Amino acid sequence: MQQILLSAGAVLALTGMAQAVSVGELIGKCGDDGKAWCAGVGYGDPMQACLEDNYAQLSADCQAVMDRLRGGEGVYLF
Repeated sequence: MQQILLSAGAVLALTGMAQAVSVGELIGKCGDDGKAWCAGVGYGDPMQACLEDNYAQLSADCQAVMDRLRGGEGVYLF
């Protein structure tokens, strides 16, 4: 199983898809901001839109993640 995951990671790196924000990173860096500015908003696209709408109020760490998303990086589960 570990070899499969490593192989998948190598394929992602070679195809350029490795440039993405993990859900864990998004929650870790934007979780408090989401609670403060987007309470009651659903996860996924609605949360991302709410964070974008409140960009100026976000912490520096969350702004950095949002900048990466603005730059075209996607969000992946792991």
